[in-house]
Amino acid sequence: MSVTRRHTSATLTTRLAAMAGLALAASAAIAGPITVTPIVIEGDLYNGFPISSGFSASENHAVNNLGVWLVETDTTNSDTTIDGLVVRGEGAAGPRTALLTEGQPLVFPAGASIDAFDAITINAAGNGAFNFFLSGTAGTAFDSGVFFNDMLVIQESDLSASPAFSAGTRYIGWFETYINDQDQILMIASVDDPAIASTVDRAIVIIDNPGGSFTENVIAKEADQLLPGRAATDFSTGVHSTAFRNNSRAAFIADLDGDTLTDGAIFHYDGSTLQLLAQEGSPSAVAGRNWGTLLSVPIDINNSGDWVMRGDLDGATTDDSLIVKNGTQVIAREGDPVPAAIGAFNFTSFGTGAVAIADNGDVIYFAAWNDPDTTRNQGIFVNDQLIVQKGVTIVGGQTLSAMSAVEANFSASPNGRYIVFEGVLTDTRDGAFLIDRGEASCPADFDGNGTVQVPDIFAFLSAWFAQDPSADFDGNTLIQVPDIFAFLSAWFAGCP
Repeated sequence: MSVTRRHTSATLTTRLAAMAGLALAASAAIAGPITVTPIVIEGDLYNGFPISSGFSASENHAVNNLGVWLVETDTTNSDTTIDGLVVRGEGAAGPRTALLTEGQPLVFPAGASIDAFDAITINAAGNGAFNFFLSGTAGTAFDSGVFFNDMLVIQESDLSASPAFSAGTRYIGWFETYINDQDQILMIASVDDPAIASTVDRAIVIIDNPGGSFTENVIAKEADQLLPGRAATDFSTGVHSTAFRNNSRAAFIADLDGDTLTDGAIFHYDGSTLQLLAQEGSPSAVAGRNWGTLLSVPIDINNSGDWVMRGDLDGATTDDSLIVKNGTQVIAREGDPVPAAIGAFNFTSFGTGAVAIADNGDVIYFAAWNDPDTTRNQGIFVNDQLIVQKGVTIVGGQTLSAMSAVEANFSASPNGRYIVFEGVLTDTRDGAFLIDRGEASCPADFDGNGTVQVPDIFAFLSAWFAQDPSADFDGNTLIQVPDIFAFLSAWFAGCP
């Protein structure tokens, strides 16, 4: 349910949007060659201090379809109130700047500054949605907020104007924020709704038009009945437990009341309705095995509604972890053979970090396998292709000696071309690295299945009628009739 609110801030920093283009590549297969480049690494100088060591060199990150990236990092500045920053860069060789810094003054709230960063996201226009912790506020009841770039959208203790909440409902904090290419912001919010018995109530809220008079669309909240006879008691709040794409499309994980063997459920919101994707205790993608615990698994969704998760099965723990697409297609499974080119080994784990699905359906994930040589037994895969391998991949003359397998281990652009991951080189320098998988091989292959056929026309028209940014085929930032002619011209020309 939506309601219009007047924005509380008067200015907007436009550095993000001004430095990034607006054109989007149509969903299409990605072609090599693959390049890997360090982008923020231990020893780099920012604000007069070097980036510190340990994976703090890459605490959080995001990248868009044009290769514009953000990396949260720390310096060795002994003043820990101003040592953290968010670095912004363009591709492998473009300019890199300190976009946001701890201690940076904000226009609103008046007198406040950035104390720390939480969520880091970026869209195709270069705009970001952030959850900042604040210093200089009236107290701890006001010391966080959701920002569109550096402009305040909602501050802790603000009243919600959405009729989905009861009167007097206040925002009391946030876990994550996400932004899509239409400048919509999805928030995993904590509120205090007087009509809900608990004092901290969770809600998933979409903000439209965050740079102006915005609306709040509450797509799910605690106490809502999400399945017949089953109400939400909470939502998974991990950084990878929610996904957000264009036209309000989202996926999230709810903790339901009732039977604890079936209380974890993954939902898809298509912009108007909820659909159950998977539920604990229900049949899985593996015959004879049900889904096990789903409350904290990582999920992702693309602009077509395809989805991926790293799921857990009931039963034996030796083969219970798997990467599954659309709930039925097993991409990789614990105990199964790795691709033959790697060797006669089997998958052993998929870490505890992210999974991703590109707009063309490519699935991106981290995996480890049982190679006795543990210096080379981990990597990042796209479907069944190993694209980066510990102990093998060379970056700037150095071998990649370690990779992160935990929370912020990698992030991917929606089109799947760019991937930012955390790693360490053999000279012990750690940091964030950018994978570039190459240009789209054939824009006319709009559905990304490797061929140019009639279904590509229907896929394009579906995106065009939905005003999806991927339908901006002529790249002028407007989705109009000329985009149809531009696409059809490419379609009739086919692919090389």
